[in-house]
Amino acid sequence: MALREGATTVVVVTEEFEMLARTIAANAGRSGLRVHVLPYPLETRSEAEVRAIAVEHFPLLLEAIGAVDE
Repeated sequence: MALREGATTVVVVTEEFEMLARTIAANAGRSGLRVHVLPYPLETRSEAEVRAIAVEHFPLLLEAIGAVDE
């Protein structure tokens, strides 16, 4: 919905689903859709590891949607 309305959009997937996300986006005519990839798997990692991944990736996501001054 946001993408259709022209809002900055980023799809977040794990490495396992990156190609699927890019294929679906391309098939929908959205090959330029931003895809942010997180490590896989997440569910077998400790809470500390998942939190570290979140801390690492959150600023990158903010940048991807244009919420950070460059």
